[in-house]
Amino acid sequence: MNKNQPIGILDSGVGGLTVFKQTERLLPNENIIYLGDTKRMPYGNKSEEEIIILANKMISYLEEQDVKAVLLACNTISSHIEKLTSKVPIFSIVKAGSELATKKSSETNVDLIGLIATKATVNSGSYNKEIHKLNKDINIISNDSTRLPKVIDSQIENKPLLNQLIKECIEPIIDKEKNVKNLILGCSHFPIIEKEINDIYNDLTLLDPAEQMVENVRKYLKDKDLLKDNGTSHKTLYTTADILEFVSYIKRLKINIDKLEKIKLFEND
Repeated sequence: MNKNQPIGILDSGVGGLTVFKQTERLLPNENIIYLGDTKRMPYGNKSEEEIIILANKMISYLEEQDVKAVLLACNTISSHIEKLTSKVPIFSIVKAGSELATKKSSETNVDLIGLIATKATVNSGSYNKEIHKLNKDINIISNDSTRLPKVIDSQIENKPLLNQLIKECIEPIIDKEKNVKNLILGCSHFPIIEKEINDIYNDLTLLDPAEQMVENVRKYLKDKDLLKDNGTSHKTLYTTADILEFVSYIKRLKINIDKLEKIKLFEND
């Protein structure tokens, strides 16, 4: 491996662009390749077998692009990291989110954390498992939403529907435990609507795992002398569906890219 090899980021759709943005901000000299499987989004309602097959296919594609590390920007995929195969180091956003939540719990002296995520992520218990590795006394109150990531992907301008789904996702947590102050955004789509969530629930501290994840990657690359700390960088985005779906999110998140291309992940795509 060498410093000039790109960092790979994969996601089920556009949500992982929030991780891309943090990678671009915190590691500005790195070459980045992003792969979003928008053709088959969302992953949150797929079976474990489907998720693993699709994730391994995306990892293989990124390895073919000669990446030096793979960031699993999708929480649903990260929840199955132990069953994935990779020739390069892979980094889990669930692990990063759990580390962030544990730090926040310690800082605020509140052993209660809220979690919103896809059904697959919640059902996997991955956040509970990772958080309890770090602090077994933290209580996690979670709720899932399968519709909200899909609406973020395809109907984000429909504000009434978006606000309705935000409330349907968060209200059950608050109803169950009114002392929840810290909320993990356990789906990479959710930071895209961080402002909309804060407009409704301005007393909640929203925890976006992306920054912690990129910091974990930065530390690894530095320790292995693989950190690209100078020179120009190249940013490439690959999608398996309509390129236009990506364009609006690139503008919304103010991401800088050099190349946007539609690819086939499978022969019959």
